[in-house]
Amino acid sequence: MVPLAARESPLAPSTAFLIVLGLAVAVAALSGLRRVGSCERLVVRRFGRTRGVRGPGLRYLLPLADSGVRVPVGPRPHDLWFRAMTRDGVPVRLKAHALMGADDPVRYAAAADTSGTPSSAAQAVTEVALRGLIADRDLADLPSLLAGGDDPELVRRVDEAVRPWGVAATLVSITDATVPVRSATGRSAAATGGAAR
Repeated sequence: MVPLAARESPLAPSTAFLIVLGLAVAVAALSGLRRVGSCERLVVRRFGRTRGVRGPGLRYLLPLADSGVRVPVGPRPHDLWFRAMTRDGVPVRLKAHALMGADDPVRYAAAADTSGTPSSAAQAVTEVALRGLIADRDLADLPSLLAGGDDPELVRRVDEAVRPWGVAATLVSITDATVPVRSATGRSAAATGGAAR
């Protein structure tokens, strides 16, 4: 009589290899699944070339060939605090509110490759555009910007500035402007110190 352990044959090496290979193929096939949210788009690239933009839902990308860049869609609020100089040479501190969002997903994804986060780059460019607008106005003109709320000139300038990143501005308004006042004691101390020397 043959012992029980001797009767059981171990799994053949070729069968074990086929099982491992099948599991690897299944894992690779499942790794291509992507879930795209309702407020985003997926820019699909195959070997670095853009193949298209996929909308919300469950999407499949070819493993090792395709890559996807998620792009947020819809306007998002941005609050900006910055300093500027008016045309008549008065320094001001400003607070602005802007609604900006990805308008061109392909351009947004390309900008993400080169400059990191396009929304932060667009925010920096927005500050530059607003500084330029303030530099074109006198201090006496600032209350009209505050009272008017959403100024079409603000929106136009900011929109032109952020377009290269695939971002569009839908609303831009300056919500606060203050003129920093230097203390009289600081000036008198500096004058006294200069006279003592």
